Amino acid sequence: MSAKAPLRPDLSHKSRGARPDFCFSRAVDISLDFVRALRVKAVVIDIDNTITRWESKQVGEAELSWMAAMRQDGLQLRYLSNGLAHKVAAVVDSTGIAHADTHWPKPLLPAFRDSLRELRLDGREVLMVGDSVMTDIVTANKLGMWTALVEPMGKIDFAGTKLYRLLEQKLKLRRPLLAGNEFRD
Repeated sequence: MSAKAPLRPDLSHKSRGARPDFCFSRAVDISLDFVRALRVKAVVIDIDNTITRWESKQVGEAELSWMAAMRQDGLQLRYLSNGLAHKVAAVVDSTGIAHADTHWPKPLLPAFRDSLRELRLDGREVLMVGDSVMTDIVTANKLGMWTALVEPMGKIDFAGTKLYRLLEQKLKLRRPLLAGNEFRD
């Protein structure tokens, strides 16, 4: 894991809108010390282009090590993904991390509520990590979850996601609420 993020993120304001609380280049750049400073008990993780490339079922060694360190530190981990069922199943099988038990797609509120209910936690006790403002960040913010936006791992995306990304860039949403919480290279 990289140690790029400071030990103390700026927690003076929690985003409730479309902008993420924090921005990182990759999920693995979110250090264990950074997560500890948030005082969260769980991390909810998107799959496609967050811990795997969209076209791959393989989770990289860096991402596997990152998630293992989080689990060893006592954090609960859950996936919340709109990915194809066979890909989600392959990632769950290879990592041993469960996908949230929900029938709702992101960004619908019930999908996120189901994950919080399954974790038995309030939003403020959870960090959501994803590569899309529209599907990962907005609803998590509404529920009070801390949010970390990462850059997509690859250029291949679902057609709808490409449209979301254009909108996110046009509206300048791919930046954190507080400038001091920008941790991308």
